[in-house]
Amino acid sequence: MSEWREFELCEVAEVQTGPFGSQLKNEQYITGGTPVVTVEHIQDFRIEDFKYPSITDEDKERLSKYLMKEGDILFTRVGSVDLSAYVNKHQDGWMFSSRMLRVRPNDEVNSRFLSYFFQQKIFRDYILNISVGATMPSINTGILKTIPISYPPLPEQKAIAEVLSSLDDKIDLLHRQNKTLEKMAKTLFRQWFVEEAKNDWEERPLSSIANFLNGLACQKFPPKNKVDKLPVLKIKQLRNGFSDDSDWCTTEVKPKYIINNGDVIFSWSASLMVKIWDGEKCILNQHLFKVTSGEFPKWFYYLWSKHHLDEFISISLSHATTMGHIKRGDLDNATVLVPSSAEIQKLSEIFTPLLDNIISNNKKLKNLVSIRDILLPKLMSGEIRIQN
Repeated sequence: MSEWREFELCEVAEVQTGPFGSQLKNEQYITGGTPVVTVEHIQDFRIEDFKYPSITDEDKERLSKYLMKEGDILFTRVGSVDLSAYVNKHQDGWMFSSRMLRVRPNDEVNSRFLSYFFQQKIFRDYILNISVGATMPSINTGILKTIPISYPPLPEQKAIAEVLSSLDDKIDLLHRQNKTLEKMAKTLFRQWFVEEAKNDWEERPLSSIANFLNGLACQKFPPKNKVDKLPVLKIKQLRNGFSDDSDWCTTEVKPKYIINNGDVIFSWSASLMVKIWDGEKCILNQHLFKVTSGEFPKWFYYLWSKHHLDEFISISLSHATTMGHIKRGDLDNATVLVPSSAEIQKLSEIFTPLLDNIISNNKKLKNLVSIRDILLPKLMSGEIRIQN
């Protein structure tokens, strides 16, 4: 560790805030121009690829100092201020929005190494502790510039970054594969069950093809000891996975409330989503359905639930409440077309492998993420040394 150096971030990187709201208003966004990365796109230390707002070529030139370069690192200014994201090659030339901060390292520090430094739990806890704001965490350029960082000589920085990025490359590949598999399943489902549906297929309500089990009020079932317990699956964990502040529940609940990797989970309140659970064994909390069926294969009720999701979201937004939701009656009103048993069996030869591959990839993802998360603090602290 004697070769490691410690500086304030401003000594090795430029820190800049995004454009002011007066410089770029929502009504100036267009479709098909230069993408703009917003706080919603920063997930799991990556810039997620979905529905970017865009700007015109004129606005791009006018606001050119806010364009990103490969190797930049983005932070959110308000909310999840401990989350950051590395800017990849294909995002070079995009713009970052007003509620974000950009870190642009100089030649003294490897940008990929620095991005992993920011991912450490010890750093994330630190930045949350020094953030300001009475109701929501907030950071600014002044706070970010004075953050202390430590790093080894440049060759070792690059070696550390190569080890961690090789794992992340495999993780990203599996994510892309799953997105492709999901898109294939959705496209084929729409073709066969919407565009080319047969007139003699039986119409049934969605609620009749599967069991939608609502979760427990898990706060009523606290752990009785430190061994016989499982984490509680809530809406937040369904989206982001478990963390140190996740709740726990006793294992002394009915087995039907236990969730395993590969189960279909339906969030029917607040953030509506249908997801194949990709995490560890856990307990189902209220506001979530565990979807199962003794009559139909998993792909059938999963894809039909996904098919009606946009409709359910519209219903939830129309409710004059503080938290949108759907009711059991909405499941009754959602129509499903049921082919013959022979046709379902034939279609299963196509859809079942698609879902099985998604579930298999999810398990590989969890293993790789676990390895990366174990290595990260050890490499960044110098406990494990790598020589280039």
